[in-house]
Amino acid sequence: MQRYGGWVVLATVVLVTSGCSSDQFGDRVDVTGTVKLKGQPIKDGAIIDFSPLDGQSTGANAGISGGAFKISREGGLKPGTYLVRVTASDGTVAANPVDPDALPGPGGGTNVMFKELVPAEWNVNSKQQVKVTKDGPNKFEFNIP
Repeated sequence: MQRYGGWVVLATVVLVTSGCSSDQFGDRVDVTGTVKLKGQPIKDGAIIDFSPLDGQSTGANAGISGGAFKISREGGLKPGTYLVRVTASDGTVAANPVDPDALPGPGGGTNVMFKELVPAEWNVNSKQQVKVTKDGPNKFEFNIP
């Protein structure tokens, strides 16, 4: 029995130490960049989304502040090609679809409709792509007309 216990301890130590490495995020990398809309930093609260195109198991999105975004390595992307979409809304257009002169919502409720500020070519119909690499730097600048 004593001999069996020694092997269990040794096996446990090997498993624990082999699982510990300084590279706990695998091959994920951080991604940073800027987004401009019509030559100006896009408004705070806009969102950028990266969807994998090469079968990677990662995709991510990030909020944009001051025209800049950052996806840390912890939640980062694996190398490969990604489809990029950007969305930003004005968040101020209240609408009543039944009576435009009435309060928002069909019964005067508080429905708010958002006007999308980003052209469809960078949003729902986006074909914008970037290549994320293992060695980086993965810093991208997007200029949306």
